Amino acid sequence: MQLIEQLWPEVERTRQLDAPHLGPLSTTFLISMSMPIINLPIERIERRRSNEAGAYADDRHIDAEISAAVDRELGGQAFSRARFYREGEWRFVTTSRSPLPNLANALPDEIVDQLESDEAASAASKMSTSQWCGILRNALAHGGIAYLDVYGRSSYGSPVAMLLFGSGRYDRESGELVGVNLLRIKQSDYRAFLHRWVAWLSDSGLSALFAAA
Repeated sequence: MQLIEQLWPEVERTRQLDAPHLGPLSTTFLISMSMPIINLPIERIERRRSNEAGAYADDRHIDAEISAAVDRELGGQAFSRARFYREGEWRFVTTSRSPLPNLANALPDEIVDQLESDEAASAASKMSTSQWCGILRNALAHGGIAYLDVYGRSSYGSPVAMLLFGSGRYDRESGELVGVNLLRIKQSDYRAFLHRWVAWLSDSGLSALFAAA
C-alpha cells in the first residue's frame, strides 16, 4: 500500500507510449500491486480452513488468534458487515444464461444494465464475505478481469473507469462451466477499498505475521 501511494503521482504521469489517449497506466499498476495484497492472506489463511494435509503455504498454525480473526471477517457473514465494505461500491451479478459472457469480448448490454442496477448493489451487500473474497481471489489469480469505461461498458478505445472481476461456476460432477459470477467496482473505489483492507490486515495482526514469515 505504501508503494501504491508513494508511486501514484508518477503513475498518473505515465502513459502507454503507443496509446496515450487511454490515460495513465494506473489500472495496470493498481491491479498488479493489489494481487499480493488480496491473494496472500486469502490463499494462506482463509482458503486453508479445511486444514488439508500437506498444505505447503499455510499460515493458520502460526497464530490461532489471527486465524480466528480471519474466520470472523471472511467467513459466512454478510459482506455488508465486513470492515472493508462500503455501501454502493461493489455490484454483484451471477448469470447462467446461454451463452455465458466471455470477458475477452465486449460485455453484453444485458449484463451492463444488470450491474448498473440497485439490485446488483443490494446483491453485493447480501452475499457472504467468503463468496466475495472467493470471486475476487479467482479473478486476480486466473486473469478473470475486464476493464470498463465510465458507463460500465467494455473500454476498448476509452480510458478505464471501472473494474470487473469474473469467476466461473462449475458443475461438481462434470466440471462443466455452468455460470459466471461478476463483481464490479469503480477504479477509484477499488483503491479506497485497498486502504481499508490493508488497515484490517494490520489491525488483525496479519501484516506482522507475513512480515515475520
